[in-house]
Amino acid sequence: MKLRNDKILVFGGGSGIGKAIAKRFCDAGAKVLITGRNEEKLKNAAEEINSKNLYYKAFDITNVNEHIALFDEASEILGGLNGFVNAAAMGTSQLTGRGYEPWDITEEEWDALTDINFKAAFFLMRNEIDYMLENGIRGNILNIASNAACMDIIGSYGASKEAIIKWTRSLGKRYGHNGIIINGIAPGATFTPIIARYAHSIDQKYERHAIERFIRPDEIAELAFYLMSDYGEIICGHTVVADGGDDAATL
Repeated sequence: MKLRNDKILVFGGGSGIGKAIAKRFCDAGAKVLITGRNEEKLKNAAEEINSKNLYYKAFDITNVNEHIALFDEASEILGGLNGFVNAAAMGTSQLTGRGYEPWDITEEEWDALTDINFKAAFFLMRNEIDYMLENGIRGNILNIASNAACMDIIGSYGASKEAIIKWTRSLGKRYGHNGIIINGIAPGATFTPIIARYAHSIDQKYERHAIERFIRPDEIAELAFYLMSDYGEIICGHTVVADGGDDAATL
């Protein structure tokens, strides 16, 4: 089994799941460009991964009109571009420093979350598809959603992730005919900075998961490798829920 495409742009690659996926793909011999808003985080991630195949560039996905220019630049850096991983997102508690209750978020905070998790996520996927169609690329798109989409939706975060799952399904069915394989992963509580409010150690017991532990980013990265492999194209337009049997999920 090998990657179906090997010149990949990873959004949200400076930490967490995006960084783990970038490392796994570099280890497999792919050339990878990671992006994110924080250049220092990207630099630290590049030093940690320590691969001659890894490059980084600061970029804010909410700059929708600059997506195509970034793709062109990535193609120059990598010697082509045929795969995308959309892992950039923001959790409610990351932005507000509080919890997830819908009555505990301001209008300004709502707009900041949906600009990243909903609006930018849609236009990023659409622009990636347009880029591959216009350049005749039989490529891959992998969207990182969340199993919050499988729970009772009471706020912006889960609703945006449910939208990503629906877009993955509808666009995957439409553009698989063009050789563009679009899939997603909906992780449960994965030990990353996004859940730092309650996840303090990878060895901490987490009883909400049937496996009674947090998910490791490298486990999600292995699943990402399969979905973007030559074997993985038989899964087209689907999102794999990888949540360790989360008892809060209803789907």
